Amino acid sequence: MSSPRPIFIIGAPRSGTSITTWALGQHPNIQPMPETAWIASLGIGAFLSHGKGSERGHLSHLSNVGFPLEPFMARIGVAVDAIVHDVFAERRQRFYGTEACAPEWKLPEKLADTPMQIQRSGSDPKGRWIDGTPLNTFYLWALSEMFPDACFIHNLRRPDEVATSLEAFDRVGAEPQALDEGLGTWISHTENAWYGERAFGRERAFRLDFRRIGEEPEALFREVCAFLGEDYCPDCLAPLRKKLNSSEVDGQRERNLRQLQDNPTFQRAQALYDIVVAQPATEPEPFALEVLRQRFLDYCRNRSLV
Repeated sequence: MSSPRPIFIIGAPRSGTSITTWALGQHPNIQPMPETAWIASLGIGAFLSHGKGSERGHLSHLSNVGFPLEPFMARIGVAVDAIVHDVFAERRQRFYGTEACAPEWKLPEKLADTPMQIQRSGSDPKGRWIDGTPLNTFYLWALSEMFPDACFIHNLRRPDEVATSLEAFDRVGAEPQALDEGLGTWISHTENAWYGERAFGRERAFRLDFRRIGEEPEALFREVCAFLGEDYCPDCLAPLRKKLNSSEVDGQRERNLRQLQDNPTFQRAQALYDIVVAQPATEPEPFALEVLRQRFLDYCRNRSLV
């Protein structure tokens, strides 16, 4: 059985995670999926369960034979991958009917102008999936243990733009955040995502500059497909014709940027942004992976499932 090769988009919310998910989800070999949260939750539960099964030495099931954490987590990842494919099959049937399973099936003409599809041809293998849940940014160590062959795309956007978009989050049906709170959200996500870049290195982590989505989408997605080891597909550009989950705050950005210049939280965020931009990932850094591991362990400390 081949190892799952999922794709996780990490970084701050309002950084193009949804549109990137849908764009890459038009690729014949990549499934787009709604935000999950359950996958990271299961990673936490798997880690805690391994500890529960190993807490009494030879009297506990896993520690009785010294069953290691690494293959335990990878087995959980394989199970998650199977569930994701099962869910995709159900979504495909609900979207297009049972005939979409046939290799000769093609996207109906009436849907041809709808840019965001979960499948465009019955012959699309859809062997991989992409998860754009920003929450995953805080559980990168667990995800990397569950999916040793996963790839990570860090969507990086200016902190003032993210904070401005979060301020108007209610326009897309979510909870808005005040500017200072939004900047804090940006800092926490971006710092962890940057550690992820450094931990996994350029072979497994790709820095996606948010501006390029609008300025040079074809060049960008050609690079992303090459990074993922997939042939470029022009269909990836189809969703970019429409703004997705946009909070429509173009006029507010410059006003907020001027307002934030003397804000200490913004100054911290901008300093971090400048550092991240100046230091793209190269080779994997064991120190960065250890930071992610320790943060995960700190989160799980004193937690129990039963």
